[in-house]
Amino acid sequence: MSLAVKVDIKPKSFKGIAKKRQAEIKAGIKLALSKTAQVGINIIQDRTEKGQGYEGKFKAYSKGYAKAKKSGWPKSKDRSSFSGDASGIVNLNVTGKMTGGMTSKANSSRAVIFFTNPKITERAMINNKTRAFFGFSRLEEKQLAKTFERFLP
Repeated sequence: MSLAVKVDIKPKSFKGIAKKRQAEIKAGIKLALSKTAQVGINIIQDRTEKGQGYEGKFKAYSKGYAKAKKSGWPKSKDRSSFSGDASGIVNLNVTGKMTGGMTSKANSSRAVIFFTNPKITERAMINNKTRAFFGFSRLEEKQLAKTFERFLP
């Protein structure tokens, strides 16, 4: 599961620009995309922590899960122990591994946000079906475009 950060760059042609400057520009674009992707990760993490997805507030946990999450659970072979969270916020966070497992990579034409571990990726895909968190609203996309422009050399 990955999310591409796409920003259109104009002009698309480097004709007439010296080769050395072209290399500098491409390196600058790669760095700007990389930094923009990190800002994207921060947006997802901050929003998710507040109980919000890119389509709005998360739907409530089931009564059984909410009760279990409030009181916590012991370690089992399938999951880590959890001491509980009495806040009642639907934030997709028990251990922090899922939202903390996001990273990014970039080249001179695009950046991709993805999860570092197959188990975390699977968990994120399941959560994203019920509570859409892995993506950006139009407002967030505009914010990322401005961020990209700010990071350009």
